[in-house]
Amino acid sequence: MIWQLVFLGMALGMNNALASIALGTSNMPRVQQLKTALVFAVFEALMPIIGIVIGESLAGEIGNKAKWVGVFVLAGTGVYALFKKDDEENNEGSERKGTLNTMLLAVALSLDNLSVGFGLGMLEVPLAIAACIFGAVSLVMTLIGLEVGRLLGARVNVSADKLSGVVLLLVAGVMLLT
Repeated sequence: MIWQLVFLGMALGMNNALASIALGTSNMPRVQQLKTALVFAVFEALMPIIGIVIGESLAGEIGNKAKWVGVFVLAGTGVYALFKKDDEENNEGSERKGTLNTMLLAVALSLDNLSVGFGLGMLEVPLAIAACIFGAVSLVMTLIGLEVGRLLGARVNVSADKLSGVVLLLVAGVMLLT
């Protein structure tokens, strides 16, 4: 059962890994990378639990619509990153804005996991164990994605914001197709 949860966690965390590549292109400090990965992991772990708490019909209904909300938020963030002026975020409070953006991305990427929780409950999988595994897998996948993004950002001769925008639009496209 543990390996099944690890593989399910990898499937659920794939969007986080892809989005974190986009975030990693901005060459954020390692401490910020860890904070970002922890935020992503917490939401990845909590959403299935919230799904089982709110019940099958509501979780399924929200889960079906959440995909579209996630796609919209990621695409909107990607378009914003592509077209914003370079000095637009160089103001006071940009760290707070960055934290808010990270939280928004984490929610958008994990919303579709609500319906997973109900399925786990029906299979009588211990949710605490599943949440810990999903969170740990997401943490690792996000950290790997951030490092890949850091390497990609250092090697590609394009603005980090523009590269990040393109990758976020690609993630939104992948979410739309799956």
